[in-house]
Amino acid sequence: MRIKFSCYFEVLLFFTTIISAQEYEKINGAWNAVFFDYGLNKKLSFRSEFHLRTVSFLDVWEQQIFRPSITYSKSKNLKWTAGYSFIKNFNSNVSSIPRVRREHNLWEQLLYNTPLKKGLISSRLRLEHRFQETLPLQENRSLRKFTFSSRIRYRFTYQHLLTQLDAKVPINLVIFDEIFIFLNPNGTPYRFNQNWTFIGFKIKFNKKLVLSAGYQKITFKRSDNDYFKNRLWTNTLVYKL
Repeated sequence: MRIKFSCYFEVLLFFTTIISAQEYEKINGAWNAVFFDYGLNKKLSFRSEFHLRTVSFLDVWEQQIFRPSITYSKSKNLKWTAGYSFIKNFNSNVSSIPRVRREHNLWEQLLYNTPLKKGLISSRLRLEHRFQETLPLQENRSLRKFTFSSRIRYRFTYQHLLTQLDAKVPINLVIFDEIFIFLNPNGTPYRFNQNWTFIGFKIKFNKKLVLSAGYQKITFKRSDNDYFKNRLWTNTLVYKL
């Protein structure tokens, strides 16, 4: 296990060193999300996600996302999920006309958890099939077309319990790193897209309500020597119906 973790973080360190020499544009933002979970039976559950994402902290829209999904729990630690995302991407130039680029996104996901004495390690692999409006956008929506592409995402998450095991309101430290890779038409990974790094806290108020909040940094590649960093505060509220 130690060898696997060491190799993983060596890859992350190498990647960080490579891109640190590039040119960056830095922006600040805030991401807020609400998840509603509903158990259909012992194995199946349904989730609806609503994401509101802004830049210039709360001043300018970046994205709005509606994401329903259904999860099959093979066991307590192994879960399969399939879902759909409707995404509205906003041009950073608020005077741009048209400003909104729409995306329809179908995805499949595998999540595997490894319980620890006072924590949890999670590996999440997601495959996305993206239908995005072709650029440059047409003002007449009837003239717009969609392009198809795919990408794969891998997230490694570590959680550590900060309170006592029998605490009325458990609080966990949460750290994750997620890398996004574009796939070519043959399904082969070929180009880096972006990287997410997060550190924050997860607070379980009761059996139905969980809040995660913390600092997140996104490194996004636009071209060979052009990256931007989005530094943001993110809040995610999960409510079980």
